[in-house]
Amino acid sequence: MGTKMPKAYYAQEEKILNINDANIKMNGSLFCEVAICRVPVTFVDAHKKKLADKTVVVNPYFRLTSNEKKHYVECRYNTIGQIKVIAQDSDDNIIKAIEDNRYSFRLNVIDEALKDLINLNKEQTKNDGQCAGANKPSKTYINQGKLDSYLSTMQKIMRLRSLAESNEELRELLVLQYGKQEVKWNKFYYESDDLQKCYTYIKRNEVTHPMCIDGVIKEFSDPTEKFKFSVLKLTSPWVEPDKNGVINRPVVELIIRSDKVLDYIQSDIKQTKVAVYSKFQVSESKVLTFQDGDETKKIRYLNIKGNLYHRNQIILY
Repeated sequence: MGTKMPKAYYAQEEKILNINDANIKMNGSLFCEVAICRVPVTFVDAHKKKLADKTVVVNPYFRLTSNEKKHYVECRYNTIGQIKVIAQDSDDNIIKAIEDNRYSFRLNVIDEALKDLINLNKEQTKNDGQCAGANKPSKTYINQGKLDSYLSTMQKIMRLRSLAESNEELRELLVLQYGKQEVKWNKFYYESDDLQKCYTYIKRNEVTHPMCIDGVIKEFSDPTEKFKFSVLKLTSPWVEPDKNGVINRPVVELIIRSDKVLDYIQSDIKQTKVAVYSKFQVSESKVLTFQDGDETKKIRYLNIKGNLYHRNQIILY
């Protein structure tokens, strides 16, 4: 299938087109921009997507015309080629080949390293103002270095998935492992339209593995006297009322527990799309009523909360 592309080769004029210069009428004469590839591609126009409290525009892109005709193996838009590059640049402990064109990605390795950072942060907060032991800085450096490497790989995988149209191709190429458990891609990576499924999966199962959520930024709140951390909130999807007339609206909140995460978000605040990696907890509110014009409506908030401890747990795009 390949990833979404920002450019294409337009055969009628024998030139490379940027996405903003293309239109649907060009379909049939568009090909991959990479000279050694030139597989047929299709222009997908911008379209609107309705969310809970606003409508957003999904940007246009180029994609493969047919799943039967894939990118040349050396093309930079070839998904397996990108996974191979990620694997080559990564620690063997986290991602490795298990057979031809198939890789294993060990989520538990990231989780264990992240736990070390979380525990270290708790200790530092508890012992604030006290002198650290002589070996503490060295241990901190080693753990931080491993975590940087592991989460850098996770970030690359998130970016690759954000450029894909679905989980399908990655499901075939990258097997997600959490200890002895194999995690299905549709139980790991959720877009905004699937947040109700995400909430239900976590609520009904003893979910121990981390997940990725991809969505649109709604707002960013500063710390308060009652809560000392900043919070990143995502826009909820549009949800129709259930059979009892209740709107069950998923609400995603990310608690920012690192200044580096905070600096990253604030430095690129114009970006509205985000993908995050975390363990999540869920809870639900009581059914509330509110007025929408002359109509009284009922709503229940399905809360999904995660924590961001490291800069590489998040990408803005």
